[in-house]
Amino acid sequence: MRVLIVSHSSVVDVYQDKLRYIARTPGVELTLLVPEDFNEGGRSVEAFHGHGGYDVIARPQRSLWKNRLNAFTFRGLASVFRTVKPDIVHIEEEPESLATVQLIRHALRMKKRPLIVDFTWRNMEVPLVSMRKYDPRRALYMLTQGMTLPHIDGIIAGSVESEGYLRRLDYNGPVRVIPQYGVATERYHPRNDRTAVREQYGLGNGSDADPFTIGFVGRVLKMKGLDVLIDAFAALDNHNTQLVILGSGDYVSNVRDRADALGLRERVHFISGVPAAEVPPLLSAMDVVCVPSLTTDTWREQFGRVIVEAMACGVPVIGSTSGEIPHVVGEAGLIAEEGNAAAWKDVLNRVMSDAALRDVMRASGLHHVATNYTNERIAAQITDFYADLTAARKPE
Repeated sequence: MRVLIVSHSSVVDVYQDKLRYIARTPGVELTLLVPEDFNEGGRSVEAFHGHGGYDVIARPQRSLWKNRLNAFTFRGLASVFRTVKPDIVHIEEEPESLATVQLIRHALRMKKRPLIVDFTWRNMEVPLVSMRKYDPRRALYMLTQGMTLPHIDGIIAGSVESEGYLRRLDYNGPVRVIPQYGVATERYHPRNDRTAVREQYGLGNGSDADPFTIGFVGRVLKMKGLDVLIDAFAALDNHNTQLVILGSGDYVSNVRDRADALGLRERVHFISGVPAAEVPPLLSAMDVVCVPSLTTDTWREQFGRVIVEAMACGVPVIGSTSGEIPHVVGEAGLIAEEGNAAAWKDVLNRVMSDAALRDVMRASGLHHVATNYTNERIAAQITDFYADLTAARKPE
């Protein structure tokens, strides 16, 4: 079975981790198609050319609108399809993406039509309800979805809410909920060097007097809910606490000003520019990780990758009610109402005051990740879906 996976985000090396396991599946010959470079995390990233065990093809891309994920197309696709001759084309681009339209057109031209699988993070109506009536993207997205969905044999969704939105667009094929990426447990795992890491970043010295460390890891944007977390932190019963914000973004100065206004300057630490290899040790040095995301008119949390990364490090997690967070957290963590600082204060007080609860959350989180979110497990779910689609295919 020749599989062609297409993914703009897989220009980044860590986003190819699951591919090693897909490529090890008996009977699978895997090829990855990526752009030669792509804007990821606000910077241009050149394509990573693989871990070995699968082929990587990089092609130039061009964009109709600058920095719009759904507005790029590939150059030189015909030669890719002639070379790979895929039995399955797995497209990790949204159904409304121009790249998805282009890839499906090439797949349909093949003498033997491959199975077409698409991945979506969709957890809101597309086109967005908030789009102006005459926004050109509204008409474009309706057109492109009409060109792609009828030809897609199966959809992998990152959100449990995706299926409902797809059915409203008259998509009748199978939908399987599988995250796009898993956790690399060889990097994210419990550690015994918490004291050294805290000392390195000025967060304590490993003594019993060290502050209880509440962490946030991710992009510092308004929709990430840090205003709510700062307000909850200011109201905690125990003041021998510190809040560590690991990340950068255009909302840092707002968060810093809010912390200063509440007299928290000495207890809120901002850390940025940390190499990827140092993130897991920093996560492990935290006593609890918070994901206080807020729903907006144009965005709901689609996954919350740090949830499973923190759990894999043996760190308790508290998440908000935005989007996919409650489903990802499951029974392995705690949930606080999004936007409600009082609710966040109560949950944080509960976690800080109950060491036995934290032990249960650590153990539950580790089991939750091992069962559902390792790269090996994600790869197995994907190849199982391939097998089911292949078995259900009617002879041509």
